[in-house]
Amino acid sequence: MVYNELRSICFGMLLLGFVSSPGVMACSTDGWLGGVSNFPPNGLADSPPTVSRYSELCALEVTAIGHVQSNLASDARYRGRFYILDGLTGTGDIDVFTAFAEDSATTELFTISFDGTTFTFDAQSAGGTSATAASASGWNLVEFDWDSGANSFDFWVNADASVDPPTGSAESGDGTVEAVRLGAPSGFAPQTGKLTFDAFESHRTTSIGALLECDAEGDSNNNDVDINDALAVLDEVFGNPSILANGQPDCDLNGSVNINDALAILDLVF
Repeated sequence: MVYNELRSICFGMLLLGFVSSPGVMACSTDGWLGGVSNFPPNGLADSPPTVSRYSELCALEVTAIGHVQSNLASDARYRGRFYILDGLTGTGDIDVFTAFAEDSATTELFTISFDGTTFTFDAQSAGGTSATAASASGWNLVEFDWDSGANSFDFWVNADASVDPPTGSAESGDGTVEAVRLGAPSGFAPQTGKLTFDAFESHRTTSIGALLECDAEGDSNNNDVDINDALAVLDEVFGNPSILANGQPDCDLNGSVNINDALAILDLVF
């Protein structure tokens, strides 16, 4: 199932499933039809969750070599967005996203790597160039627009691609994206620890943009954060049993949902 404009292989939960429409998601890797390496086919959410997540009920936590792969693409232009949380110790570049020219994932076109402080967007394998952007602490938002036809590789780091100019750009080189991998296909060495990914989505041409921070209820169609979002965080933190928030409850982006997130929301509201 491939849509003309929108392909969401999301995990707004340990959410790694292909979704037919926004908001229809499941904690599953079943949608990654190109294969799943070192992850279970289903990862149901805990209450409270044991894996940090940015949005919805679960996320993808990588603690060693492991990745998910999609073979749904066949695009000279490929736009993608994901959130990533750094839990690593050490130094060294780690490939966290790679696009390939065939479903067998043999010929690399471009990669996105991360070393704990910097993201590198590298299309040299396709005859393009590379460029970098600084990361922030906590959750980072990464979006990119790889356009072979225009020889451009724009990217946004902690910026909203639907409204903001690119954080940086490189040359794309040539090729058609047929498969992509997200995670740590080559592992972390020499670093140790974990990386967490959430809310992956891909489009062919249109920008994807950011999810609404602090929208713990997940009703971002209202484009507003209000007292109900603080209450949703409090239900998650103090509820008996805990009721997980459906939106983006980690308001301070530190990888943990707690009372400080509710206080941050109240600061925004009042």
